[in-house]
Amino acid sequence: MNKQPCIPLLVLLSLTSCGAVNPSSSEESKAIAPQEGEALVYVREGKAELRWDLPSYSAFRIYGSESKYGQYHLISGESPIKTPSFSTSSYRYGYYKVMGIKDEKEELAYGPISAFGQETLIVDEHDDLRLVQEEIDEKHSRLESAGDGQFSSERFATLFLPGQYNDIEMKLGYYSSAFGLGKTPDDTKVGSLFVSTEVLGNNNSTCTFWRNAANLYFPEDTQFAVSQATSLRRCHFGKNLALSHPSGWSSGGFLADSKVEGRIDSRTQQQWMSRNDEFARWNGNSHNYVFSGCVGQTPAHSWSEATSRTTIVEETPNVAEAPFLYMGEQSYQVFVPALRKNSKGLSWSEESMGAGKSIPLDDFYLANAKIDDASTLNSALSQGKSILFSPGIYTLDAPLKVTAKDSVLMGIGYATLQIANKEGALIIDDVDGVRISGLLLDAGERSDYMLQVGEKKSAIRHEENPVILSDLFCRIGGKENAHTEVEDTVRIYSSDVIGDNLWLWRADHSQGVAWEDEERGNGRINYGNPAYCGLRVYGDYVTMYGLMVEHFEEYQTYWIGEYGRTIMYQSETPYRVPAQDYWYNQKLERDGYASYKVSDNVNHHRAEGIGIYWVHYTYDFLESAIEAPIKEDVKFEHLVTTTFSGNANGGIRHVINDYGDAVGEGGKSRALVASYPVQE
Repeated sequence: MNKQPCIPLLVLLSLTSCGAVNPSSSEESKAIAPQEGEALVYVREGKAELRWDLPSYSAFRIYGSESKYGQYHLISGESPIKTPSFSTSSYRYGYYKVMGIKDEKEELAYGPISAFGQETLIVDEHDDLRLVQEEIDEKHSRLESAGDGQFSSERFATLFLPGQYNDIEMKLGYYSSAFGLGKTPDDTKVGSLFVSTEVLGNNNSTCTFWRNAANLYFPEDTQFAVSQATSLRRCHFGKNLALSHPSGWSSGGFLADSKVEGRIDSRTQQQWMSRNDEFARWNGNSHNYVFSGCVGQTPAHSWSEATSRTTIVEETPNVAEAPFLYMGEQSYQVFVPALRKNSKGLSWSEESMGAGKSIPLDDFYLANAKIDDASTLNSALSQGKSILFSPGIYTLDAPLKVTAKDSVLMGIGYATLQIANKEGALIIDDVDGVRISGLLLDAGERSDYMLQVGEKKSAIRHEENPVILSDLFCRIGGKENAHTEVEDTVRIYSSDVIGDNLWLWRADHSQGVAWEDEERGNGRINYGNPAYCGLRVYGDYVTMYGLMVEHFEEYQTYWIGEYGRTIMYQSETPYRVPAQDYWYNQKLERDGYASYKVSDNVNHHRAEGIGIYWVHYTYDFLESAIEAPIKEDVKFEHLVTTTFSGNANGGIRHVINDYGDAVGEGGKSRALVASYPVQE
């Protein structure tokens, strides 16, 4: 770091837009010229390039800091700058202030600005932590509510450099992330983690989506009351961890590669996926809890009303943890954890990051939604670059095409890819080792898919270096009253793909939510969000951990490939079907479409901990929640169906094929099948 003369932290003026690109030519530099009243930062070839609009100053000086509220040091030299640009290798992923000189005095012209963008907050333990807390609180006040926050266009990531932050309360609203930048969670200690339970009132957390934390140590009791599209990864909790408020409702969730010194209280969680965690004891039970490769006192592997609905998978078959950003000895790095087979417990320890490889952030393309689009991003991908997406919404008039093996595309702060083309957001070639993590994909007016892996089924195996999708979330509708539509949300043609915490969601509430566009009179239209299949798997040896798929108009999940495996599944069928005729499988002559469908041609498939829920407000029926061929090596264990809408609105007649009790009208509120095919 430069230890040059510093200036005191100034009273901050209004913040400006900024971004980061890696132009390969002067033409690209011109293309990202700042707008009036704006300053930009981008990084290329190990240097930060600053550009700003030229206001009425005679000259400028540049100051830099590793963190937003730290000390700023003069880096432009004593001679003032006469032109509105500056290049430096100092603080290239930190912050800059552009000081204008007027009447021989300095005043803040622009800043603080960072290559990570204005929706990322980088914090150092020596900062003015009062200002840090104020910014966290201010952002949270806008992003915590079901009204303004749930479908907001704002995004937020807080990055803590290694250190002690004992007095910080990290509040996570919608589209918010908190990450430690140490090598292990114990390198970064934050006082507490807070998630509001008043999103819907009465401590109802069933819509507490889109928030996560990773690589942090929280020393005190913690409550993480969340539902889908959330995660805790690689965290260390010094005491107890509660997954909901003691009252209310919650419908989560995902905990992986984390250590809890005390107990975990599940409380009102309907379902939960825990993978490769270490804890003292698990307390609680509901519809469907799954533990894979966990160390600690879990409930017994049991499936009955009298005991518990708990599935234990002793060892996780095949997985690699999500990539993460950290501060190395000299600069930022991205750590890509190694693949682990038949694993149990954590991938890290207090002394070790675990197995994997580090990639300098300088080798990445650091994207910013203020200036990046499909053209700039595809240009970076065509050069073999990996991409780190800073928080924001990236509008794509063409899909991003990943062709190089071992590419990493990772988002922070729920970076969002907004589809504005007829194809989709992401297409990955049939190559080894691609990692996709931390991205939210939003549907456009009409597209064939949202994410596709491979273009046709291939015999090529990738068992030693598979494509891994971690914390990947897809949404159709909900944001605004506009038509959105997709054919298949995620299509997988390649073999050996691993999904690790996916939520594929056809929105069931807010705006633009209907079976099809509806005339409301007076020229008003309530636009619909028709989407037909959530996940369609053609590839072989595909594995899913914590797969959640909801409200699609036909199959939620359709498995065509061989040797597939799902460990924990949560699904709701579509809420408001106009009439049974709209939801009738003509081919099979059956009411409704199964949530989990395994093709009749499949000979080998395995699924454990499968929960399918009925929340219909219309009078219709689903014949079977699960459809699968009855074959020796097509095996299901621990299946549950349940209804949350009473017995007056139709229901599910069978759990799997023609077997299992009905739920809903004329049936129970919950039906269990311990294993299938049933052993006589």
